[in-house]
Amino acid sequence: MPACAQEKFELGKPGNSSYRYLDEYQALKEYIDYSKYPNFKLGIGTTVNEYLNNSLVRNLTNKNFIETVAGNAMKMASCVDGNGNMNFTTVKNYVNTATNAGLNVYGHTLAWHSQQANGWLRRLIADKSDPTAAEEWGVVASKDFRTEQKVGWKANESEFGFTLSFDGTNGLKVKSTKSYQYQVQFVAMENIALTKGKSHKMTITLKGSKAGKVSGRLGDWSTNGPSVSASFTTEWKDVQVTLTPALDNSFLLLQVPNYVGEVYIKSIKFEGNTVKTIPLTQQERHDTLVYAMEKWIKGMMEACGGKVKAWDLVNEAISGDGNDGQGNYELQHSKGYKSGTWDVGGDAFYWQDYLGDLDYVRQACRLARKYGPEDVVLFINDYNLESDWDDNKKLKSLINWIKKWEADGVTKIDGIGTQMHISCFENATNQNNVKSHITKMFQLMANSGKLVRVSELDMGYVRGSNRWGSSIKTTEVTEAEHKKMADLYEWIIKEYFRLIPPAQQWGICQWCPTDSPVNSGWRGGEPVGIWDLNYYRKHTYAGFVRGLGGVVTGITNVQADGTADGAKTVYSIGGNRLSASSLSGLPAGVYIVDGKKVIK
Repeated sequence: MPACAQEKFELGKPGNSSYRYLDEYQALKEYIDYSKYPNFKLGIGTTVNEYLNNSLVRNLTNKNFIETVAGNAMKMASCVDGNGNMNFTTVKNYVNTATNAGLNVYGHTLAWHSQQANGWLRRLIADKSDPTAAEEWGVVASKDFRTEQKVGWKANESEFGFTLSFDGTNGLKVKSTKSYQYQVQFVAMENIALTKGKSHKMTITLKGSKAGKVSGRLGDWSTNGPSVSASFTTEWKDVQVTLTPALDNSFLLLQVPNYVGEVYIKSIKFEGNTVKTIPLTQQERHDTLVYAMEKWIKGMMEACGGKVKAWDLVNEAISGDGNDGQGNYELQHSKGYKSGTWDVGGDAFYWQDYLGDLDYVRQACRLARKYGPEDVVLFINDYNLESDWDDNKKLKSLINWIKKWEADGVTKIDGIGTQMHISCFENATNQNNVKSHITKMFQLMANSGKLVRVSELDMGYVRGSNRWGSSIKTTEVTEAEHKKMADLYEWIIKEYFRLIPPAQQWGICQWCPTDSPVNSGWRGGEPVGIWDLNYYRKHTYAGFVRGLGGVVTGITNVQADGTADGAKTVYSIGGNRLSASSLSGLPAGVYIVDGKKVIK
């Protein structure tokens, strides 16, 4: 009989007999055979606020996995504001809560170009004042919404009944269908480099479908700077506001209070005392950014208190295009960005633009080893390493870049992480080609001699024969397609065990616990999870169980009790691994022993 499940994440989807077999399975980590794979860690991508505040998510994570990795909470932009102030409160709480529960925390990520403290970093390397020049009044920051058609953070448009749009004539249009006191709000400008404590003048050019006003403030999320208020009519109007910033680097948060109608904002500019500037030297920029990197890495490592033993040292460095002069792909850079090289976006700051392709990684490695635990393990993490379209060239390039980074005799990279954001294909030719290059990827990684980690595994489903077709949504996936995805998960895990020597195995991390919500910024609405959005087990859960060795598939032979009594591993017919190492002492029944059905 199935064990009495205490929480719904221990059950298959209710009301459907096709999912009842999932009720019998144990937690995923119980199926890891540590006698064969002593170093293997099954990990999960974690939304930290959910882990800390939702007991169901926390219990699911703690019961099923060995390792947790924060999706965003340990990235630079989550911990460092636009003025370089660091706040590790959430990181400390997460690390302590997870490690106290017996989990390993894997750090993600120390060096990257995305989700950086962009405003702070750019201000650090901005031109310096010319000591021979006098101050003059002039424009210090501006934005024309007719050409720069974007804003920063914004409130939930559907919840608060407004939309933001742009055109080349009027600029930004805020259309509000509901009247709220302040909830119709957005960050109009970010990283505004002003001088703290000095007077500035803001000019905003705006009009509305009827008279009204915009309000807001200049500052950041933790510092309330001066308030802003600008009344408008139905005609274009330049409204001037005198402000004294509380910060050197601010954003402008605007609100449309108590208003139903359209508001148009053409442009915003800030004026203040300026002085002629001269560029930093290359060495000054280099040294300044090494200081910033050291402040960041030291702060993060101290916040973790030595409890985070492994890190993505550098994330997504390889471009997937170009030629470094030795036949490898280039590193990603802000200039010469190639169309088709996928990137997640965010506040991009390419450290390698200023530190160079070699010193960028070497400095990060030096600092991680200086401030991290004595036994810290450092990985290079990247995507598309299973690429079938270029015969795994991106992985080959990464392996060669690691050799170049390590050529100084000091830098040491311990492992390679392959993200594996993949798809399962209906078309057999496409599927077989993808699988063959996953095999090649594991072979290349094993031959590198480095530790091997599958770092962000998730999967969509593509119908038809188009290799580049869009993944279908979860609501469209048939039972057969769900099971086909489970089979692919099983195959990937078994291929990892087959090709990666136990001494090089770090583990496999599933990036998405559940399917993606429709409004998610990551593979929105796709069937990427092991659990559904209601936290019930999917067929992919069984794929993981089979891949880890918990249930043997395709069993046809049944043998008598006496031939297998000395077996090392015994499972119930439902796939639950038993503590017994033989059939002695077990009640009569059918068991799986060393991959064979046995009747006692």
